[in-house]
Amino acid sequence: MDPVVVIHQQGRQSLRLVLSEPIVVGRDCEGLLLADPQVSRRHLELRPQDGQVLCTDLGSTNGTFIDGDRLTEPAQIDARALLTLGDTTIRVDQQAFASSPGDAGRATTVSLVDGVDLRATSIDLVADQVASTGWQPRSDAGETVTILFSDIELSTERASALGDDRWFELLDHHNQVFRQEVARAGGREIKNRGDGFMLTFPSVRRALGFAVVVQRRLTAEEAADPDSIVRVRMGMHTGEAISDSSGDLFGWHVIKAARVANLASGGQIMVSSIVKEIASSNHDVRFGAGTEVELKGLDDTHLVFEVLWDS
Repeated sequence: MDPVVVIHQQGRQSLRLVLSEPIVVGRDCEGLLLADPQVSRRHLELRPQDGQVLCTDLGSTNGTFIDGDRLTEPAQIDARALLTLGDTTIRVDQQAFASSPGDAGRATTVSLVDGVDLRATSIDLVADQVASTGWQPRSDAGETVTILFSDIELSTERASALGDDRWFELLDHHNQVFRQEVARAGGREIKNRGDGFMLTFPSVRRALGFAVVVQRRLTAEEAADPDSIVRVRMGMHTGEAISDSSGDLFGWHVIKAARVANLASGGQIMVSSIVKEIASSNHDVRFGAGTEVELKGLDDTHLVFEVLWDS
């Protein structure tokens, strides 16, 4: 079970973080960024360990304190301990763990994408987990599958502005909409982490139909209640399900689908060129002009297209 930590700064909404992997905390780092002048650029590392959290100070200038005592060596903290760095406090939420996809939706997930694009966090987190576990779809050799990734744009900022109760309500509704439409489209939920989904569909047509319906539902709800605004980024790619015993080729397709999704802004659906080619006979779907891009971790350049779902 992944521990959950609560980060609090005076005058701001608390942030709840599912700690599924080690993360560096600081003012200017590849990790969780804190707007606190008393915090060093790379202040400390939090590492999940047996349901608790191992805290290591990274040579910070002003120090890290556990219940008022300066941290001089790595130490485990639990719900009884209060971690302080500058004007920021961190504690372990003993009552909340991300032990299943449903539980993960009960916390705002923050992680890292080279310390730059926080929008990409949930998508990359899901993709990395799926790729590292060697997941392969339940299908016969030679069959193709369409992979879709999504997350909520600026989810961390939205959670902070709305507060936990309202944010959890919106997140639960977002997850319900996704799962309802996945079932209708005959898709499969592979992984859900916080506000991010990885889904697969047996055809491009079903995947596109799902994505368009979800975007239209969320937009209609936003028009009826502006406070319910949730802007979702989506991206998809189609590839052969199984290539060899190692699953390397399929892992490549997972990463490409995630990278395409990371190009989207809130309310956008981005697709790879092969998705567009397969869907070209479907005159119900329109695409924008193609854009040639580089995708992190993949060779060469790639052509991607936006789905014009609102036209």
